Amino acid sequence: MKLHILILLIFFLQQWTLAAEPIALISKLRGTVKHKMTSDIKYRSKTQLNTSILSDSQIQTKNKAFSKVVYLDDGTSISMYPDTEIIIKGAIENRMIFKQVDLFQGIIRMNVTNQMSKEFKLTTPYSELTCRECSFWIISHESNGDQFIKESGDALVLNPSIKRTRKLVFDSTLVSQKEVEFDQFETPIADIKFIESLMLDADEKFLQYKKETPEEKKSETITNIVVIKLKNAANIEREIVVTYTQ
Repeated sequence: MKLHILILLIFFLQQWTLAAEPIALISKLRGTVKHKMTSDIKYRSKTQLNTSILSDSQIQTKNKAFSKVVYLDDGTSISMYPDTEIIIKGAIENRMIFKQVDLFQGIIRMNVTNQMSKEFKLTTPYSELTCRECSFWIISHESNGDQFIKESGDALVLNPSIKRTRKLVFDSTLVSQKEVEFDQFETPIADIKFIESLMLDADEKFLQYKKETPEEKKSETITNIVVIKLKNAANIEREIVVTYTQ
């Protein structure tokens, strides 16, 4: 009997140790960001850079705030934009973390690296997304449901209320709402610019440019060509070519 109790005690201690082991950390902060365990009643004081995150930690970004959370095993990252609230979950097994993110509301960008054994899962009040390796945006709002925008990889979105599944595709926004059929349309330029503005404000994106200086001298005239390459959040690249003479 005593041996049985001892075995149970060791088992519970092992489970507690695993639960207390960090699964992620805060790698970047802007503005007011708070976090707490789901068992806590109130959010703790302002979160600090490099704060360790345990499984079932709840994180909240306030107005004009930004936070980036990185899983410790493979660098899978969650970029949280203003007025966003999530729960980060992870079960550690053989040095790998089985990952899940629960999004209550707000805007996040997920960059999921290749999951070797179990798919990554994101849940919202309206949808469930799964993938092995993917990158995507999601804007979740109580009145508008979920808007998914794909960047890379293969991801499936399930709407449990209608028991339907759709695959994310490039250059499109997939809308998932409770008890409403999926809606899919070409992502508006205004939405792409909005996403870019969020990334620029958080220093997550910089305007990329390349300057080339081929010079042609004709009759003492020097011609200069400047090529500026821009890439938006949907990975669409455009060039601006400026030619001037001296």
